[in-house]
Amino acid sequence: QEVTLCFKSDGGNLTLTAATGVNQTGNNTLLFEDAGDMIALRAIRSGANVVWRVMANDGVALSTV
Repeated sequence: QEVTLCFKSDGGNLTLTAATGVNQTGNNTLLFEDAGDMIALRAIRSGANVVWRVMANDGVALSTV
């Protein structure tokens, strides 16, 4: 499974919080600030779990809540 999220129009910031981390660091908060910011995620198997991992990122700030 893959998903690509793109911030189409800048009307303020958009914060998306994932239930689990989207990278090895464990970042689960994605901040879109400008039109055109995008992130592509792919579901991969990690042990017994399926997790999201970042495949491409252009402008999306990642952090941990």
